[in-house]
Amino acid sequence: MATAPQTTPPEPPVSASKRTFAVILRILNLFGIIALVGTGLALFCESFWIADLAAQLRVQYVLLLIAALVPWGIRRSYRWGVLAVAALVLNLWPIVPYFFAKPVAGNQSDFSGSADRKALRLLIFNVLRTNTAIETTLEEILREDADFVYLMEVAPIWKARLEALKDRYPFQKLICRDDYTGVAFLSRQAWESLEIVDTDDANPPLDVRFPALLGQATGFRMIVTHPLPPLGADLTAARDRQLITLARRLSPDEPCIMAGDFNLTPWTSRFAKILVAGQLQDSFLGLGIQPTLTPLPTLMGGLKVDHILVNQGVSVDRMRIGTSRYSDHAPVVMEFAIAGRKQK
Repeated sequence: MATAPQTTPPEPPVSASKRTFAVILRILNLFGIIALVGTGLALFCESFWIADLAAQLRVQYVLLLIAALVPWGIRRSYRWGVLAVAALVLNLWPIVPYFFAKPVAGNQSDFSGSADRKALRLLIFNVLRTNTAIETTLEEILREDADFVYLMEVAPIWKARLEALKDRYPFQKLICRDDYTGVAFLSRQAWESLEIVDTDDANPPLDVRFPALLGQATGFRMIVTHPLPPLGADLTAARDRQLITLARRLSPDEPCIMAGDFNLTPWTSRFAKILVAGQLQDSFLGLGIQPTLTPLPTLMGGLKVDHILVNQGVSVDRMRIGTSRYSDHAPVVMEFAIAGRKQK
C-alpha cells in the first residue's frame, strides 16, 4: 500500500523587525572585524606607513568594538568577545591619560579678558587651501583676540587681506603658496628673531624667539610647522623626521612651544617620540578627546591632529578648540604665561 509523501510544514514568515535586527547585527559584526583588523595593523605602526595611518584611528576602533560586543554577546561568540576586549585595552591605553591625567591646562570656554590681561594667547588654524570665504574666516580668527596667530594652507589670495591687518598685527611673516604648504605668522608683539628652518621638505617651519612680554619673567621660543600628510612611505618618513628634528632644536632651559597641524594623532609611539625629543607635554592632556580635523561632524569622523606642545617653562592657563564653518579643521587657542612670571 503506497504511503502519502510527507511534506515539511512551511516556516513561519520572519517579521520585518526581525529582519532589520538581523541586518543591524551583521553590520555591527562587520564593524567589529574592521576594528580588529585595524588594531592588529596598528601594532606595526613603526614599520609601515599604512599601519601608521591605521594607528591614527584608535578612538574609532574603540567605538566600533563597543558596538560589536552587542552581536557577539547575543550570539555568545566568546572568542570574538575576548579579542574585542584585548583590542579595547590596546586602543584605550594611549587614550585614557587624556581623561584621567592631571590636566596641563584648564579647559574654559570663557576667553574674554580686558586689554591689560597678563596672559598671552596663541591661535593655530589650518584654514583649508580651497577656502575662499576669507572675510568670514578672518572674522572667526579675530574674534579669538590672539596675540599670535599661525595659519596653515594659506593661498596667495589671502596675502593682501592679511597685510591689511597690520594695524592689529604689525609683525607678519607671510609665505602664501598655491599648494598645501603656505603659512602665515601674525604677531602683535615684536620678535627678537624669526628663522625659516631649512628642511628637506616642502613646508617652511618657523622658529621664532620673543623677548619678555606683558610682564613675563623671561622671553620664550615658539616653533610652528605643518608637515605634509603621511600619504606614502616617503611622506610619512618626512613628517616624522621634521617633527623630531624641530623638537630637538628646543632647549629645556628656556620656555618653549611647538605647535601646528602635525598630521599625527597622539595615539601612536611616533607622537610619544616627539614629546621625548623636545621634553614636551601635550597641552590637552587631561582634557579628554577633542578632535580638530572634522571632515565629518562626529567623533567617528574626527581626528586630533592640531597640537600645541609646551615644556615646563610655559604655564598653560586655558585651552579651547573653536569652530569654523569654512575649514575642515578647527582653530586651537591657548592662553599661557611664562612660568615664574614677574610680580607687579
